Amino acid sequence: MPRLPDEPLISSTIPEVSVVIPTCRRPTLLLRALASVFAQTYQHYEVIVVVDGPDQETLAALSVIRDARLRVFVNPRSLSAAGARNRGVKHARGHWIAFLDDDDEWLPQKLERQMACALSSGPALVTALSRVVTPVATYVWPGTVFDNVLPIDEYLFDRQALFAGESFIQTSSYVLPRAAYQGCPFRSDTPHDDWDFLLRLCKQRGMRVETVPEVLVQVHCEGPRLSLSQHDSWVASLYWLDSIRSLITPRAYSGFCLGVVGPRAANEHAYSAFFLLLLKALRNGAPRPRQVLVFLSFWAMPQGLRRRLRALVGVRREG
Repeated sequence: MPRLPDEPLISSTIPEVSVVIPTCRRPTLLLRALASVFAQTYQHYEVIVVVDGPDQETLAALSVIRDARLRVFVNPRSLSAAGARNRGVKHARGHWIAFLDDDDEWLPQKLERQMACALSSGPALVTALSRVVTPVATYVWPGTVFDNVLPIDEYLFDRQALFAGESFIQTSSYVLPRAAYQGCPFRSDTPHDDWDFLLRLCKQRGMRVETVPEVLVQVHCEGPRLSLSQHDSWVASLYWLDSIRSLITPRAYSGFCLGVVGPRAANEHAYSAFFLLLLKALRNGAPRPRQVLVFLSFWAMPQGLRRRLRALVGVRREG
């Protein structure tokens, strides 16, 4: 049986890594994610599952797991993925924190490879390459590893290619010191809590990002299933962009405005946003020609066609 919310681990050994998994109403996917954790070659860890709201089906699925490293907490009401992660870290005992979304998986050597990097490189957020599985194709992302020279915001938002995947740092690949996280927890009042966390961690706290150049995570995306992540409109994305304007460069501002908010507006058929976003990018940012090209492509091509073209072009597509 999983532990009750505040019951300590049976083992007296303090784990080196606390793995935090937020979940809600996806028991089958959660069990797949947990199986990938329990298959790790690195064994000095605990697993903290935070069930984000009442969910008897998930609790029933967890009840069959007989592993003392598993701890389960249930939020009385949904706090979102960001809030669930924060609660998980609050109860963590490890010196390092690793995150895993309930619909993703780890390869068996994920923690072993990342902890070797973490212990040799000093305080840093350690990430890895991801195998990204979509209904159309499978890719290895990122195409370009972050080098800590380019500002993190420009790496994320100043898109170098027509299709996504050139820059990519995914939450299921994170391993970082618990002390660093406690000084910069996730914010749940934003539609982009993952990016918000990464920007504050790097630009306000001075954290480096080290990447293990191996595929260690399998990310499943673009499927028609429930998610804990927020799915706000392009207006919410634009509001968030303006709220963090002091943290990002003009080039990153225009890149996000045209390459992230623009596609959201196009997918929502919010045609009135077209000139507004171009104007804001010109006034507050420093748009490159390719940023404008990406922006125009999202308005000119349907989403399904873009996905098929991306699969044909093959952004580091696996054979």
